[in-house]
Amino acid sequence: MEHNYTKKEKELKTLEKTYNKTLQNSNPFRFVAEMISDWETVVYNDTYYYLRTKRHPAFKRSLEVKELKEKTKKVICDFKEMKYKYQFLLEAFPELKQYVDDAESLKHLADYTDYSKFKEERDEVLDWISPEEYKKMSENDRNQLALDKYKEAHKTEWQIGMQYEMYIGYILRNEGFHVVQYGIEHGLEDLGRDIIATRMEDGMEVTYIIQCKNWAKDKLIHENVVCQLYGTTMQYEFTHKGLFTIVKPLLYVTNELSDVAKKFANKLNVLYEIKKLDDFPMIKCNINNGKKIYHLPFDQQYYRTKIELPGEFYAWTVEEAVNAGFRRARRYMFNESI
Repeated sequence: MEHNYTKKEKELKTLEKTYNKTLQNSNPFRFVAEMISDWETVVYNDTYYYLRTKRHPAFKRSLEVKELKEKTKKVICDFKEMKYKYQFLLEAFPELKQYVDDAESLKHLADYTDYSKFKEERDEVLDWISPEEYKKMSENDRNQLALDKYKEAHKTEWQIGMQYEMYIGYILRNEGFHVVQYGIEHGLEDLGRDIIATRMEDGMEVTYIIQCKNWAKDKLIHENVVCQLYGTTMQYEFTHKGLFTIVKPLLYVTNELSDVAKKFANKLNVLYEIKKLDDFPMIKCNINNGKKIYHLPFDQQYYRTKIELPGEFYAWTVEEAVNAGFRRARRYMFNESI
């Protein structure tokens, strides 16, 4: 029993050492590919050893086997390295999946030396509908179908968070607030302020510093969230408050607050409201230098685009946006080839 434990412990340490080497290696794809190729060509070692140690040794044949092993190992290693890099690229840039299996599309890709230019010119609609659907449908119909599929699709936590912030912004605009989607516009530098919403209440300008939390169903909102919102609200009040303005912290959540969090909220005068994410108009109809452009939620400039000028609005459908004179601002790549 002790012998088996010692053996397993040595194996574990060897695996741990290999794992650390892989993480620290400057070229992990090649490193792992070499390990795999070593493993897959180990059978050659047995043949090589047999030819050299049998009753009538065949040294020349053993050298041929050794040479064959090296050639096979290199082929396997090159293939594995290419495969790992390919898989990594597809995970990092999932939009490439639409084109890697199509020879004509790959020819178009070959004309691009700048990936940012490729991203700028490709149509993100192809991430949500098939090339066959893209071909046979009109532009408006395929854009609407892509939007419908986007709404139904599983999303990352980041996407869900952004969507919830936009939903709360939509609710507040309907309630007469001037809304700044501060978190979407500033990213990691938002200072814990997802939305800054202002309106007149009883003759006073009231500004709400809002944080939005759309968390898993079984997760309680704890006091640290309340304290963070209170702190960033105080900082905003010190630097922005005027003579006739009031600044209030407001927390929008999808879950209940813990008992301690409720006590903190009551003591610090942090308002909170439980509001579940619901459907809302997601198409941004924006006017830029007199041009009426609409953005779908998966378009590159979607989150940067502000809706605040007269004539700008959020549309429920592509048809609604088009009927209002807006068009989607895209230069399409692969239209003729897909």
